[in-house]
Amino acid sequence: MNDTLGTLYLLPNLLAEETSRTFLPNILDEIVPSLDGLIAESEKEGRKYLKLFPFPEGKTFRDIPIKLLNEHTLKEDIDPLVDPILDGQNWGLVSDCGLPCLADPGASLVLSAKREGITIELFPGPSAVVSALMLSGLSGQSFAFQGYLPRELDKLKTKVTQLAQKSSMDQQTQLFIEAPYRSEKLFIELLKILPADTLLSIASNLTLPDQITETKSIRAWKEDSLPSIHKKPTVFLFLASQNFQQNRKQSDGRKNHFKRRRVER
Repeated sequence: MNDTLGTLYLLPNLLAEETSRTFLPNILDEIVPSLDGLIAESEKEGRKYLKLFPFPEGKTFRDIPIKLLNEHTLKEDIDPLVDPILDGQNWGLVSDCGLPCLADPGASLVLSAKREGITIELFPGPSAVVSALMLSGLSGQSFAFQGYLPRELDKLKTKVTQLAQKSSMDQQTQLFIEAPYRSEKLFIELLKILPADTLLSIASNLTLPDQITETKSIRAWKEDSLPSIHKKPTVFLFLASQNFQQNRKQSDGRKNHFKRRRVER
C-alpha cells in the first residue's frame, strides 16, 4: 500500500434532521473537522452535516471544500473525485441520510478508490434499511434490498408480483423504499397487489419520536385503519406465504378453465 495516499472515510449521517446527534459515534468529532474535503449529494446537505461537529479555533465548517456525487454525476466524473486522495488528502463520503453506498451512487466511488489502492475506513451509524429489517420480525436470514420500485402502475404490479414469487419460493424478505411524498400511494398499491396472507411491514420516520414500525398480513392491514405515512421516509418490507405459488397455480387454472369454456361456446 502506498503510504503517500490519503484515506477515504465512509461517514454515517442521521436519518432525519431532527434526530439526536447521539446516533453518530463520538469519534466523528475528531475525524470530520480534520478532513481535507467532503463528497456529498448536495452542497446544502454537506454543509448541514459539517455543522454537526465541533471545529477547532480558526477553522469552521465553511472551510472544508465539498464535491458532489449524486444521481446526476456522470460515470466519467467518478474517478476525478479520488484525485485529491491520491495526492495524500483525506476525504469523507456522506449521504443525505443514513449510511453511504446504500441506495445512492457512493459504491462507484468506493470501487474507484479500491482500484487505486486507497485506504477506505467506515464508521457505524444509523441505517434505515437495516433498522427496518431488525424491527420488522421478518426473515433476516434471507433478504434482498430492491431500492426503488417502478412508478408506473403496470410495471409496479409486475415487479411486486415477481418479488412475491421470489419471496414465497425462497422465503426471502423483500425491502424497498420510495420518495417520502409517494410513500402513502405505494402503501395503498401494495395492499391491492399482494396476496391476503403476505406479511407487510412498514418502518416510517425511524429514530424520531413518532416513528412507526408495524407488521401485519395484508388481510389485517385492510381490516384496520391505516397509519398516516404521507411525506414520511418509509422502508417497506414483505414476506410472501409459501402458499403463494400454490394459490397462483390454482388461480391460473381457474382462468384457463374459463377460457376453455368460452372457446367451447
